[in-house]
Amino acid sequence: MKKLAIFLAISALSVLLFQVVAIAEDHVFEQYLLDVDCANKAITDDGTNLRTNPENHTVACLKKPSCMASGYGVIIRNKETGKYDFYKFNEKGDELARKLLETTKKTDNMKIKVRGTIDDKGMMLKVKSIEEK
Repeated sequence: MKKLAIFLAISALSVLLFQVVAIAEDHVFEQYLLDVDCANKAITDDGTNLRTNPENHTVACLKKPSCMASGYGVIIRNKETGKYDFYKFNEKGDELARKLLETTKKTDNMKIKVRGTIDDKGMMLKVKSIEEK
């Protein structure tokens, strides 16, 4: 019985350790830049339906003062559900997104490649780099 308890404890710790390592590893996403303000809406201020066409979200909307103030993130299609998930950027990611928006020639379809780690709650992306795609 004691051996079984030890085995179960070790198994549980192994699963926990695996989850921590999986969260801490770098992820690379190639999807669409989105501001937090619009991410909380089904239809954005520019009329984009984020559930069906996030690529139509305009750069002008991303640059609106209220959108810039809300921060940024990446909207990613979930392969299992087909729906989009939103990962908010940390401060560094917001800063890099603003710089990217200052230099882009695009008017919409703000597809980006972002590298970073997902925090332990699975909600924030700690950004290391962003580039336009």
